[in-house]
Amino acid sequence: MSKFYFRCLRLTLLISVLVGCLVSVAVSDEQSDLGTVMIANVDGPISPATDDYLRMAIENAEKARARLLVVKLNTPGGLLTSMQSMVENILQSKVPVMVYVSPSGGGAISAGVFITLAGHLAVMAPGTTIGAAHPVTGSGQDVGGDMREKLENFAVSLIKAISEQRGRNVRWAEQAVRESVAITDREALDENVIDYIASDLSRALADAEGRTITVNGNPVTLKDLREAPQREIEMTLRQQVVAVLSDPNIAVLLGLGAMVGIAIELFHPGVILPGVVGVICLILSLTAAQVLPINFGGLALLLLGGAFFVVEMMVPSFGIWGAAGIICFVLGSIYFVDTDMIWGAEGFTVDRLMVGSIAAVAGMLVLAVVYLVVKTGKRKVEIGTAGLVGQLGSVRTEFEANAAGNFAKGKVHVFGELWNARISLENFALPKIGDTVRVQQVGEGMVLTVVPDEEA
Repeated sequence: MSKFYFRCLRLTLLISVLVGCLVSVAVSDEQSDLGTVMIANVDGPISPATDDYLRMAIENAEKARARLLVVKLNTPGGLLTSMQSMVENILQSKVPVMVYVSPSGGGAISAGVFITLAGHLAVMAPGTTIGAAHPVTGSGQDVGGDMREKLENFAVSLIKAISEQRGRNVRWAEQAVRESVAITDREALDENVIDYIASDLSRALADAEGRTITVNGNPVTLKDLREAPQREIEMTLRQQVVAVLSDPNIAVLLGLGAMVGIAIELFHPGVILPGVVGVICLILSLTAAQVLPINFGGLALLLLGGAFFVVEMMVPSFGIWGAAGIICFVLGSIYFVDTDMIWGAEGFTVDRLMVGSIAAVAGMLVLAVVYLVVKTGKRKVEIGTAGLVGQLGSVRTEFEANAAGNFAKGKVHVFGELWNARISLENFALPKIGDTVRVQQVGEGMVLTVVPDEEA
């Protein structure tokens, strides 16, 4: 009893020591971040990945009670919903947020304007630009119809509210949306769009010291920023994957890979690898569909195009199904992304050159299939029924026995074409898919009588 008691006591002490160590490490890590300047890099289109990344950065900064969160921004625009969420997170942040448009040659375009104006401090590097916040599609074209007026009015109301809250130039902000005005860093400073210009991050932090800003309704004076330790916040692996999947071109290629891989597995059961790759591509493409603003009409056209290609392979139609599949693929790719949900970011659509290249390759494959079908048809006429006798073939479908159970029917592949075939069950076993058979005779209606190949 005493031994058991002492063992329990030692175990309890050991657990207490381990828990104490873990707590002390966690506390020391949190204290090490206390008073730091945290840096988040948003470089590229605004997407769900950048939205989640900024949310994580703000949460980390708040948890560590950082002195300042610097968002280094360089973007051509992006998704409307992601931009709204990022603006909301910045406005509600409990730590000061500086949006620093950099490097030189970069800019805060379209959706980037809203994010920049939302910062407690808005700073630009020399040689950068800001503006052009008028609603346009991912291909750079104006949004048409009633949707244009709705989006424009919404954008104006949002950017005016942000500018009023941060004390920035409301008139210019409205012009940036309605007239797509874009200005340089110097003009932005003169127009009271930004707070100041800084050549690098060190200068930006130095010029921020002593400034009093309002964070969640409370005045905060920034100090000791130059001496504060800096820590960059990296994207997580999941965010990096989502960032890749946010590219519509990747999403279309994954969908295409899924259709090809699964189709190969269906036509050649047991190969396994194409099927596995196809399923992985399918899962990733479905994930991309959740990330991107998908136009379901375009998605339906892509799926229909894939179905037409499969039909062309199964029932050769001299290219009719294949041509229909190519047309559906091209149209589906063009309308795959709902461009009304994109704020600028030219190129945030499926690349036309990529679509044309894939369509050209698919067209050549369809022509090759048509050529083989025509060639096989001529060859069948040349060899006649007598030429089929003795030829080897491969079982392609399950053979089904008749009611009497004396023979079974199925399809076999002989001379590059599918044939209706039958086999006697009185003398032979029911063949399986993939078995090799030999043509014994050609019956009425070009139905082949086959027997198992003894040498197979």
